[in-house]
Amino acid sequence: MNEQTMHRALMIAGAALAIISASGAVLLLILTFTNGLWLIIPTVLLAIATVACGWVASYFGERYSGHTKVFTNEIEREVLNRKQRKELRTARGDLVMQRSLVEIENERDNIVHRQIEASHDPNKPPHKTRFGD
Repeated sequence: MNEQTMHRALMIAGAALAIISASGAVLLLILTFTNGLWLIIPTVLLAIATVACGWVASYFGERYSGHTKVFTNEIEREVLNRKQRKELRTARGDLVMQRSLVEIENERDNIVHRQIEASHDPNKPPHKTRFGD
């Protein structure tokens, strides 16, 4: 059996179990309201099983479709150890922070520049209008 076929079968099985357990949880919830609160514990347990089966279906669905998370890099995982990957993530985070700070400074300069241009605009009316700043 191919690995992708196995993931597809497990995804379908997880989805089917989620549907069955969800319908059972709804039925138990209705019976809880009609027969008394002694069925509340099995209802909660079946609801937890529904969520777990849904998670299993989505997990194997991701494996089947081949989509990986954005921040995982399989080559880095093979080549670097855990400590090196952590240092690399920290360095990338620092780089992103520096770039964002540069962008913030550029935006501040643009805002000041626009305000200076607006104050020197010869077509600006001398009084406040409803269309002004």
